[in-house]
Amino acid sequence: MPQRREDRELCADLVKVRWKTESEGTRTEWAILEDISPSGACLEMGNPVPPDTEVSLEFQKDRCTAKVAYCRFDQVKYLTGVEFLEGYRWSRRKFKPQHLLQFRLRKVAKNRK
Repeated sequence: MPQRREDRELCADLVKVRWKTESEGTRTEWAILEDISPSGACLEMGNPVPPDTEVSLEFQKDRCTAKVAYCRFDQVKYLTGVEFLEGYRWSRRKFKPQHLLQFRLRKVAKNRK
């Protein structure tokens, strides 16, 4: 999984995802927004979407285009990481997920004896 460049905020909300496939044409699926940052997000999806696929995301009051950075199976779902395209930068002013919790990962010093 790629290293994250920005702090992510844990969240939960529904997002409509659309993408095109060679064999099936346009696909649409509801996904659960797991976390979000100004430049990308992680979605929980029922179907895999190949890396580098361009997807359209529709939030409650906002929409954007993104590119799939990774998609991996995690027990019963697919975790799909996307990077926003076309200069889109997420902010709480544009769209505030229904459940939102800011977190920061910190390095923990190991105790040495």
